[in-house]
Amino acid sequence: MNLCGIDSNTCPSDRRLEAWRRLARDLPIDKLDLVTREAALAELPDLATRILDGQVQGRIVIDVNA
Repeated sequence: MNLCGIDSNTCPSDRRLEAWRRLARDLPIDKLDLVTREAALAELPDLATRILDGQVQGRIVIDVNA
């Protein structure tokens, strides 16, 4: 299974669930830590600008309680 280019909105749910299961099982957590970070909700306006300008790589989890 290859996730490159998958449009998750149109991908069948059984295929999405299998992809998530495989990621949870096979992806080393240290690799995931390299491409994710957490940001406070207050940072979102600045982050949105940076994302649209192509200055953000990886994934950002927004902490709505921070």
